Amino acid sequence: MTMVMRHKRSYSDSLHCVNLIKGPPVKYHIHVVLIQDIKELLSQTNVSLHHRLREENQCAGFFAKLGASSDADFLTDASPPEGVRDHLRNDAMRTLLLR
Repeated sequence: MTMVMRHKRSYSDSLHCVNLIKGPPVKYHIHVVLIQDIKELLSQTNVSLHHRLREENQCAGFFAKLGASSDADFLTDASPPEGVRDHLRNDAMRTLLLR
């Protein structure tokens, strides 16, 4: 059985980070090694990096707030946390909610 990995897309709401990773090599940056490692990893996989407005990714905002309000280092749930289902539906429907 052969397993074929289709093209995957990764999205970030930080246009600055996307530009650093997709742009020309950076020589003088505090995170130059990390940026180069990410570039190499992306070049070796079927993953592409794209910018996405923060308002278009409500789930990321939900989980960022959930993590910031928790004292735990690591959390797991058997099912989606309360309140995330509406965000999942809105993200799937590409509903844009402005702040």
